[in-house]
Amino acid sequence: MCREETWTSVCRPTANILPSPIEKDGKLGAAIDRIHRIVVCTLCRDIPTGTRSGEALCADLRSRLSAHIEPALAHGFMVEGVACMAGCARPLAVAFQAPGKAAYLFGSIDAEADAGDLVRFASLYASLADGWCNAGQRPPRLAGKTLARIPGPGKPAGGDL
Repeated sequence: MCREETWTSVCRPTANILPSPIEKDGKLGAAIDRIHRIVVCTLCRDIPTGTRSGEALCADLRSRLSAHIEPALAHGFMVEGVACMAGCARPLAVAFQAPGKAAYLFGSIDAEADAGDLVRFASLYASLADGWCNAGQRPPRLAGKTLARIPGPGKPAGGDL
């Protein structure tokens, strides 16, 4: 479990930034014009085992994304670990963010079983101009694990669930 006193002394996000590809004209490609972030809590403990799996999930996601054949996934994402995202009641917490897009916070993530669907969600998220998708569009293992969807700037209230 996360402890607030631990957060202040331990919160040093780790970032392995994957390089963004530059096209011949020196501009980023249309599909990868934003840096997308996946943020993983490194203090969450698995409820049955008590193990912290956030760092291992970060490494797994970096590996899966860098090996992906789609440039938007291979080069358009940064995976970071951060100490505590206040999702302690539903560990392991994972967030997706990008400038101008809706942000997502998922909880109750199984680092091993859900990694593939997190990469599939990354693909979906990268393809959406505003990041907005409904629950039916998200990969099956993430169903029921969405803790929050925070609208990006300029998104009117009352969008699809």
